[in-house]
Order: sequence, then structure tokens, then C-alpha cells
Amino acid sequence: MENQKSCCKFLEFIKENKKFLSNPIIKSFLSTRKHFELFKQSICHPTPQNQELLDQAFREFYFRIRFTAYVSKTLHYHGVNMDKKIRQDLYRFPAMLDEPVKDDTELTYKDLAAIEEDFELKSDNILDYVTDPALYKAIQSLTPNQRDILSLSYIKGLTDSEIGTFLGKSQQAVSKARKKALSKMRKLLRKDD
Repeated sequence: MENQKSCCKFLEFIKENKKFLSNPIIKSFLSTRKHFELFKQSICHPTPQNQELLDQAFREFYFRIRFTAYVSKTLHYHGVNMDKKIRQDLYRFPAMLDEPVKDDTELTYKDLAAIEEDFELKSDNILDYVTDPALYKAIQSLTPNQRDILSLSYIKGLTDSEIGTFLGKSQQAVSKARKKALSKMRKLLRKDD
């Protein structure tokens, strides 16, 4: 019988406080089953302990909402300020690459760099990368094996171990051949000087 009276209290409370219960925060709080049960318990059995449990649950819930709103607004304002700063810096210090190559063209330095990238030299022959005539002559004097090792080492950026695996030789043999090639080139370049 007591249970029915308490359920009647709960139903009466709901009828009398429709406006309060339609508040979005209260609706969100009561949408969780645990919170709804605490709410019902504090109305059906209004003991100080039940009311304290409900108050504590609501304080935690409300703190999370306020904290989330604070962090969200802070992130929003920092994002807006960062965007303003970037735009201001771009206005004050325009990038050199965005300027046109000539006054009468729309071609920028950035576009020119992109075009030059497309024409990048991609050769496996080390001689294709050398522009100095004396160095070209010194590299030509090397054996094909030595040129291959120098190409893999200095153009492809491989280690002696990786070159050895690639050529089917030991790391020591590759290291020895590379040092011998560099020594030979050094002697030829000193001789030409």
C-alpha cells in the first residue's frame, strides 16, 4: 500500500511540474536510467539520503555539461583567433612563392617550382648528375662496378650493406670498392689541379 502511495506521489509530481521537467537539462539528466531511478526514489521516499544522492548525481552531470561547454567555447575562440592571426600574417607578409613571375602573367614562382619538379633528373647513371668537367672525367675513369656503387651510395642513399645485398656482394667488398673509387678520383682531381 505504501508503494502505491509513493507511486501516486511520483505521478502527481510529474503532472504538477511539467514545465520543470520539460527543461532540456532536466530532460537530458532524466534520460539516463540511473538518474531517473534516483529521481523517482527521492520523490517516492523523500529521505535526506535519497535527496543527497540525487543532488550529487545532478551536480556531477551539470559539471560535465558546463565543463564541456567551456572547453568547446575555448576551442572555438582559439580557432577563430588563430585563423585571424594566420590571415593577418598572410596579408602582412605575403609568401614570395605566391607572387607572379612577371607583372603581366598569372604564373607564380610556386607554379614554376612545380613545373621544374616534373623535369627532375631520374637517372641511375652517376655521370648524368655531374656538371664539373674534372669530376666527370674522374668518374669516367672508374670501373662500371665502382660507378654503380657510387651511384647507389650517393644518389640513391643506400648503405654499404644494402648495396651489398642489391649487388650480391659482401658489405666489406662494397666498402672497399667505394673507398678505392674515391681514392682514385681524389688522386686524379689533385693531379688536374
